[in-house]
Amino acid sequence: MNIFKSLKKYVVFIFLAAISCEESLQEFDLISIVPCTDTNVIENPFIISDFECQNNVTIEDLSIVRNPTETGINTSLFVGEYTDGSSANDGLTINYGSSINLSENGVFRFKLRSQITGELQVKLQNDSSGEVALSSTVFGGDGWQQQEFEFNEFEGFSFNKIIIVFNAGVETNGEDIYYIDDLRFDPTIDPCEDIEVDLSVINDFECQQNYFLGDPNQGDTVVPIVDNPSISGINTSESVGQYTDNGTEPFDNLLIDFGEPIDLSANAQFSIKVFSSIQAPVIAKLEGGSADVERTATIQEANQWVELTFDFTEAQGAGNTRLILFFNAGNNNGTEDDIYYIDDLRFVPFVDVCAGVVTDLSIISDFECQQNYTLANANGIPVVDNPNPNDVNDSDLVGSYTDDGTEPFDFLLVDFGQPFDLSGRPELNIKVLSSSAVPLTAKLEGGTTPLEITANIDVVDEWKNYKFDFTSAIGSDNTRLVIFFNSGQTDGSIQDIYYIDDIRFTTVDCSEIVEDCTGVQPDLSIVNDFDCQQNYGAFGAGFIVQNPNISCENRSSNVGQYTDNGTDPFDALIISFGQAIDLSVNNQFKIKVLSSMAAPLLAKLEGGTTPVEIYQDIAVVGEWTEISYDFSVAQGNGNTTLVLFFNAAETNGTLQDIYYIDDLRFEAP
Repeated sequence: MNIFKSLKKYVVFIFLAAISCEESLQEFDLISIVPCTDTNVIENPFIISDFECQNNVTIEDLSIVRNPTETGINTSLFVGEYTDGSSANDGLTINYGSSINLSENGVFRFKLRSQITGELQVKLQNDSSGEVALSSTVFGGDGWQQQEFEFNEFEGFSFNKIIIVFNAGVETNGEDIYYIDDLRFDPTIDPCEDIEVDLSVINDFECQQNYFLGDPNQGDTVVPIVDNPSISGINTSESVGQYTDNGTEPFDNLLIDFGEPIDLSANAQFSIKVFSSIQAPVIAKLEGGSADVERTATIQEANQWVELTFDFTEAQGAGNTRLILFFNAGNNNGTEDDIYYIDDLRFVPFVDVCAGVVTDLSIISDFECQQNYTLANANGIPVVDNPNPNDVNDSDLVGSYTDDGTEPFDFLLVDFGQPFDLSGRPELNIKVLSSSAVPLTAKLEGGTTPLEITANIDVVDEWKNYKFDFTSAIGSDNTRLVIFFNSGQTDGSIQDIYYIDDIRFTTVDCSEIVEDCTGVQPDLSIVNDFDCQQNYGAFGAGFIVQNPNISCENRSSNVGQYTDNGTDPFDALIISFGQAIDLSVNNQFKIKVLSSMAAPLLAKLEGGTTPVEIYQDIAVVGEWTEISYDFSVAQGNGNTTLVLFFNAAETNGTLQDIYYIDDLRFEAP
């Protein structure tokens, strides 16, 4: 009984050991393994070996072992294990024993697992007729990979030996291990079988190769089919075209002759995918009909697939028979062997991206769906691809304005044809991409009061939005907008290019402080704005303060703070000009006031032959308000001093009544 119990314990121990060590059975030489348990195996002569039930060709220098990773594409229990030699070109040789039939089964496949990354080479050999070799890349890792080599084009040869060279061309320590499985020849499958011809596709370098690329008279293929250099993004095709351009010739081209009029009735837009190492313009031109039509697009991103489209709706019915492509058009800064990979050349339906867009007349032009007014200059404003999209302007299309930089007041004109309404949107915005820092002036004219504002292009080679606040021109009924690039200067060239976009009138951002005085020229019609134009009145420390109420009525950073003795009826702020005030044109005095109480405000001109005084009221409390005085009657009086009486003739104030003032100026009526 004790012996039985001991034997039972021993047997159980062996059983558990077998379970826990199952994956290491091949290490025990005394255990005989029979991998195949299928009794109905039909021999497939095209299977070389699956290391289980189909071992039809003997492979030397190879061991059968348990699959180290029964996952992914290979869950077989048993596989082959090969230890690569140290030589750079040694390999695993499979003597097929007879001629390999490549006429029907021309694709050699097998599964591979290795920790080594390197080149894998498969050679077919015959002792008398030489060899052919194909290569692929092995990526080291824990998973199984499918390797595939198409030898169907060599079906007329008689090969009887297969050599697999691992890590080809690299000498090793002779200890690299490769696991292989399911070596076989499979039928060659035509991926284009049953694909119907689509003549809207010029060439996809796979199943739709409907038109010859290049001049047929040249004989050789101008665009050979190659492997896709970057299977990613918008192009996952395995095969693409490789076009070699002479980059030193500005108009070297790829010609596609259709031999008959191109039907654009349904598909009027030409599309092409391009992979290039450089950003470059591409011209597509239709010719051979009643009128040539040319369109330009730009390869915006290097080293990735991009799709370029060209709208040829204008060429419908023109009967053009040829399409010509110019890569890096107009430039000679390349080499004689610039390579462009191309794919999916086709005509597609034109899609109007602006369909359904409602016209917004506050937008002058965005060079896309809102082109609401004519932009006029001597050279016209062509619409081009955005040369440098960024966060400020990622539009696809922009305007290209060519300015005569030797002419100080060459301009871009927008004629509205009627008074332009600024009441809701008085701020002009324009995005500019310039290669130089220059003055930029915007002017409204054609109404009762023209207004000109100058800013400075201070960002080079990048987009920036520039703003011009025309609030003071509301109600002036101006009918024209004039924009001067490099205004007042003659230091440019006769063809200075400025890229422009999104020219529009918007609401004013009242939270934005206006305080940049860079490049501001003195305007003596302005008495004092306490920022950039402090032309008259010596106001010392404590008088100029920060604007306590920045608003749409007054966005200035700094204003004046005047403290009045409200118990003195004629306590005054005196501003001396030192000479006669010129009222011949600008005879309307204006002042912005922020007061905590309603009060009379007397403005008086004195110091000449006849003093003139005018009473107005501060009627708005707690907000900025503008008050005007008509001093046209004082023309010729020679007055030299402006005197302001706050709470004039009254004594109901305090000893320190504070009034904030700003933008004291004389304007034309």
